[in-house]
Amino acid sequence: MAAVNAISALSQQPASEANQVLGKEDFLKLLISQLRHQDPLEPVKNTEFIAQMAQLTSLEQLQGLNKNLSYLAYLQELSWEKEVLLFAANMLGKEVEAKNPETGELFGGQVRGYYLKAGEIWLMLPEKEIPISWVYRVGLPQGGGS
Repeated sequence: MAAVNAISALSQQPASEANQVLGKEDFLKLLISQLRHQDPLEPVKNTEFIAQMAQLTSLEQLQGLNKNLSYLAYLQELSWEKEVLLFAANMLGKEVEAKNPETGELFGGQVRGYYLKAGEIWLMLPEKEIPISWVYRVGLPQGGGS
């Protein structure tokens, strides 16, 4: 009866909350409880038991897949940061023109440096530091440059 009460309590919770509560250990506890409290005159059929074990295997595989996808997302974020930093490094010494999208104010000058701030690259110009997203033109330094 305890297993029935636990199942009915879980079924009354919202779906998102139930997903957070049930895991591999809970599934095994329910399965063991079901086997302990089964009717001896009508035991669980092999096909039902195999289906439940297949569900457990699927749960384990989905958890592994979720872990791998999280790691892949982390690697993509790391790769993106490196690409953006390399892009900014390529702008060093170049002349840029930029426009503040909110005020329309124009900026220009030779890129002297850059840094990462709050997930965005900022370029250091002679008189101002601007986000790289404001840049609309990049060119060689005036006077021939390299």
